[in-house]
Amino acid sequence: MQDSLNRKVALSRAVTLFSFFGLILWLTAWHLMISPPSSANEYIVWGFQTLPLALFLPVIMKKHLRGHIWLCFFLTVYFMHAVTIAMSSHSTAMLGLIETLLVMILFTSAMMFARWQSKLNKRNQATVQQD
Repeated sequence: MQDSLNRKVALSRAVTLFSFFGLILWLTAWHLMISPPSSANEYIVWGFQTLPLALFLPVIMKKHLRGHIWLCFFLTVYFMHAVTIAMSSHSTAMLGLIETLLVMILFTSAMMFARWQSKLNKRNQATVQQD
């Protein structure tokens, strides 16, 4: 049972890291290379999109459970933006769909990491107290 939980934690962490960096790279590619905005400075748009997300990097790297939970709350803003773009008839609808998928994967993996890591921490504390 312990090995299964360890594997779940490791898998959810790997998916969280992959999707987190994938989302940052995707937003960078989208706003600076694929479809830069025509009426605004692309670096300002890119900064507003990526810098708030990048603030969660230390939290993710240190495996803080509350930070992962807050990341999930914060991702709702990105989800709303991505779904709005994906459902539009604009030429960037496909780009919004890709962002939607990345945000959903990141949300799910971060949420599951927090849940499974919390269970693992409780089990580890219980075994230490029994000894």
